[in-house]
Amino acid sequence: MTKRFLISRKNRFFVAQITFLLALLTSLSPFATDTYIPALPTMAEFFGQPINLVEISLTIYFIGVAVGQLFGGPFSDTFGRKKIALVGLLLFSVSSLLAIFVTDVYSLWVLRFIQAIGGGAASVVNMAFVRDWFEGKDIARISSLIGMIMMIAPLVAPVIGTFLLIHFSWQAIFIFMFLMSFVAFILFIFLMPESRDKELITNRISLKKIRVSYGTVFSSPKSVMLVLCSSFAVSGMFTFLTGASFLYIDFFKVKVSNFPLFFGANIVLNVVLTLLNYRLVKHISPSKLLHAGLIMQLISGVVLFFAVRQNEPNLWLVFGCIVLFIGSLGLVFANIVALILEQFHAISGSANAVIGVVRFAFSGAIGSLLAIFHTGNIIPLGTIMFACTALAYLFFTISKMVNV
Repeated sequence: MTKRFLISRKNRFFVAQITFLLALLTSLSPFATDTYIPALPTMAEFFGQPINLVEISLTIYFIGVAVGQLFGGPFSDTFGRKKIALVGLLLFSVSSLLAIFVTDVYSLWVLRFIQAIGGGAASVVNMAFVRDWFEGKDIARISSLIGMIMMIAPLVAPVIGTFLLIHFSWQAIFIFMFLMSFVAFILFIFLMPESRDKELITNRISLKKIRVSYGTVFSSPKSVMLVLCSSFAVSGMFTFLTGASFLYIDFFKVKVSNFPLFFGANIVLNVVLTLLNYRLVKHISPSKLLHAGLIMQLISGVVLFFAVRQNEPNLWLVFGCIVLFIGSLGLVFANIVALILEQFHAISGSANAVIGVVRFAFSGAIGSLLAIFHTGNIIPLGTIMFACTALAYLFFTISKMVNV
């Protein structure tokens, strides 16, 4: 019934169309975190709980995304990409709607976990779609394009979240999440074609098959090192996300209305470098561009490590380090995904799931350290971010020493 609406590969706008839809799918998680970061202090007051308990809802979200991707990747290899995307979007939208009725922080944790499972299952298939349709450097190019569009989400999300918080309430932020995911659900039903070859969609799943799929990915030492590199590089960003409201609003006393400006600067540099990566990857290998991005992040992490230890940390120095740290991911993420997926054509869903599962599991665990070691200053934030980028560079260096 809906086939006549589906996007066709014969259409000259095919790349633009599927890029938009996949960017919309992938932007769910940035919107699920970044729209609601400005509201954390307000929500802590609403629930009558310290802010670190509300920050744990971010950590729970990261862990839930890992769970959703753990099963979403291999399930998409078996049942098809589109079905898993739709199931994930439905879970995300329903839990977002229910979240407006919670009256305690523990119920929020539960719904955020369910929301994250849906978001993880939906977002994990985005690169599987790309891997089904494209090869080689085209994967990195399309991934960069999706990433560039997707990064608009965290640029505008704090603005939207702040507007809704000031003019309505924190519950309005979850209504926005519901509407966004429901619209994506409708668009995917009518427009997105299935990318998985019909003969590969068996509609039969077993724990053994999942174990074999993941085992294939983990049997490659090079891939394991790259996955760990990606995980630590991105965990540094999620550490910042967990502590961003405390850093700027509570510690540096930045006005809530100005928070989007401080937050959005990270995304501007990220978008610029993602666009640059999209152009350069046609002439420079993904590995070299990845290396450049990791060096940039490492330098910012080292400076940040010392900046937060000053008797009176300088807002602008800390701000500049964080902008460079987050922005550098524009040269990191697309290239590292391309390097990993290029090795696993038949199980790209599972391979992309491994990237996501490990990344979000690490992000959740490392983000929880920030809540556990909450000290009233920003030393834990700077220390954890430095450790993340140092480990990311270490694992990348090791990956270059192994051949498979």
